[in-house]
Parts: sequence; structure tokens; C-alpha cells
Amino acid sequence: MPNFFRQNKAGFRRAVVLGLDGMPHSLLQRLIAEGVMPNFQGLIAKGSAMSMTSVVPTVSSTAWASIATGCNPGKHGIFGFIDRVPQTHEMFIPSSRTLKAETWVDLFSGMGRRVFSMGVPTTFPPRPVNGVLISGFLAPNLNGATYPASVASELASMGYLIDIDAWQARENREKFLDEIFYALDRRAEAMFKYYAREAWDLFIAHFMDTDRLHHFLWGDVERGDEQYTAWFNKFYARVDEIIGELSSRLYSDTLFMIVSDHGFCTLQREVHLNFWLQQAGLLSFASPEPKQLRHLSPQTRCYSLLPGRFYVNVKGREREGRVQAGAEYEQVRRDVAAGLMEIRDPDGGAQVIARVLMREEAFRGDDLDAAPDLIAVPARGYDLKGGFDKRVLLEPSPVNGTHTFDDALWFVNAPGLACEDATVMDVLPTMMNLLELACPDGMDGRIVWGTL
Repeated sequence: MPNFFRQNKAGFRRAVVLGLDGMPHSLLQRLIAEGVMPNFQGLIAKGSAMSMTSVVPTVSSTAWASIATGCNPGKHGIFGFIDRVPQTHEMFIPSSRTLKAETWVDLFSGMGRRVFSMGVPTTFPPRPVNGVLISGFLAPNLNGATYPASVASELASMGYLIDIDAWQARENREKFLDEIFYALDRRAEAMFKYYAREAWDLFIAHFMDTDRLHHFLWGDVERGDEQYTAWFNKFYARVDEIIGELSSRLYSDTLFMIVSDHGFCTLQREVHLNFWLQQAGLLSFASPEPKQLRHLSPQTRCYSLLPGRFYVNVKGREREGRVQAGAEYEQVRRDVAAGLMEIRDPDGGAQVIARVLMREEAFRGDDLDAAPDLIAVPARGYDLKGGFDKRVLLEPSPVNGTHTFDDALWFVNAPGLACEDATVMDVLPTMMNLLELACPDGMDGRIVWGTL
């Protein structure tokens, strides 16, 4: 088929993006030093790799929406895995219908380019595209998760998994590890099958399996557990084989990026913020066994949704709102922010919250009204929870790895990529620039490399 990209000074006419969810730049450096990822090492010798920061809240659905749109959550509208309708307190899972900014797939499809996208979060239900779209891990199953619909049966015949059953890792680590290797191989099989089908202008393959592995093995590896370190390295050796095979198949005019959405670290404790609000006298329930926002009592002044999002119970905005807009609202925000910064881990006295941002500090854009009123950013190793039924502030977790705002990975197959303050929002505008395509107005990301 004809290719409509203009030839540019870098020689790039098409783009391939490999997403390794939650893979830190620092982990790549360590695995290369230990000889686990020789193919990736070879790529870096001819290209560039660096770390970048994510967005807040630092969860995959929000961060990948920012990568795919070049926008902050105040413009694309995805603030977490769950959200609420203020007037009713009904809960819902944000989806592609919630996403309010154009994605890379939308942009390229709109220009008549052929696109392929596999596994990227917040792509369910699939939008029609000029090519193929396979929804990410929040899709309930393959039926209805692909565009065109016929792709679902092709994937099913390969044994493709949208996501693994991560809950089983809490009970059976070996079964979890077997499934994660199986899922990785099926994802790679699908990627190569569709890559070979035609000369795509934009080809995106996202692997969630790296994130899943980190949640359950990161702490074991950092503590030096030999058994799980061997599993961990074996997994990344397989990832490196996939990278090597993919890079060997690239057309010579292909811009190749490998990107992650956040970093990782060992999880110390879970932090139950709604319990803290109860203890502070800011939240109460109308039910003895609260599980939903609808169980809040009218006396509630503030509540939290994960991870670290706080909503003031504003009169006229929230169901049974209590707090007056204006001075009272601002006082509640100040009180919550000050109190959060005082939380300490009783085991050693470490500060649990690194910083607290007001909504206008953290976000900007037309969707600011849907943003949390303030957001807590955890100190390294603490996982901020939003459940309503806990009766303890801090407790151990069944997982041992958690996300970090810093240390996301960005590789480009061209030399000279270097930026001390790059963010995940910079990926798309930089890619567009390297392909000599105009960036639409309104992106928050910057072109950090590629002005040739």
C-alpha cells in the first residue's frame, strides 16, 4: 500500500511503539549490566534511553491516556481506575467513552494512516479506527474488545489473554508465574502476526505483564530472593528476545520507541485514607458496613478515592453535599492537606505522604471540574487506598511492589535523546515531530528531541 509520510531529515516515515507497563529506566540499566537484556543493550548503543516522570495519580489508565494524547488528566478526563458521578455517587470505570482528548490512534486514523493498537489501557470499548484495535486490560473479555470484531476470533484461536488473573498470585505464585509467561508469549505471537500483515504507519503493542510481575515479585527481588530473582530475570530475558526479534523486523525508515508509564519500588504498607478521614472527623457513614459512596452520611465533609484523590462534599455539587463553596471549601482543603503531611509510619516514623497538590496545581484544562479537589502523592513505598470498610490506617499488603512517579522509561532508536525533566506527556509530540507531522493544538507535552 502507498505510504503517505513525508520523508524527513531523520528518515522516519512510520512509527512502532512498544509499551512495557511499569518498567523503570533504572531496572533496564541493572538488567543490562547483569547481561539479562543484550538486545536492548545493542539498541541503546545506537539510540537513546532516559528516564521520565509520570502523571498524578500514577496509575496505568491515567498515565497511558497521557502518553496517547500528550495531555494531562484535566484535558483527557481519566483520573483513575474508578470514578464517581457527584450528584448520585454512583461509581463507574472510566473507559474510552470517558476519554475526551484525541489519541495517537485517532490522529493517525484521521490523517488516513493505517494503525494497529494492542493492549493499551483505556481503549475499551474499541473505537473504529483505520486499521486494528485490540482493547486493553479493563475489557471484560475478547468479545466486543476488538475493532474490527472479527479480530476477536483470531486472537481466541491463538489463546490470547487480555490480562492474567493477578489475584491468583496471592494464593499460588507458581501458577501465577506460569500464566504470566504464557500471556507474554501469546501477546508476542499476536504482535508479530499483525505486524507482518501490512506496512503499518503507526503500530503500538502494549504489554501489561511487566507491571503484573512487578507487583508480586519486586520486593522479593530487591531482598535478594534467589528463586524469584531467577524467575524475574528469566521473564526479562524473554522480553529481551521479543525486543530483539521485533527490532530485526523493522523497516529501515521506522521510528522505534519503547516506553513505560511509571516506575516501581518495593511496597512498604498500604494506607487507608478513608479511615484517616474518619479518625479526623471529616467522614462518616450511614451504613454499619460501608462499601459504596452511597453509604456516606450527610455529615461527611471529605472522602477519598484511590489512589490519593480527595473530594470535598460540596453543597450543590455532591449528593447530600454539606460544605459551602468558597471559604469553607478552602478551609477543608487546607485542613486535609495539613493533616495528610503529618501522617507517619509508626514503624520507624517515616513520612507517608510526600506532597499534597490542590486540583489547580495538579491539573489544567476543560475537565477540571471532574478532577479531585486535592491529591496526595505517596512517599516511596506507600500505596494509597480508597476503600470504605477498613478499620486501620496502615497495614501490610499481599503484593510487594508499587508504582513510583519517577523512573519511567523512554527509548528512541536515534542518538541524542536527553532531557532532565521529560514527562510521559512528551512522548506523542516528540514522536509527531520526528515524523515531521504537525501536533494538534492543546497538547501539554513538549517536543524534547527531534528538531533536526
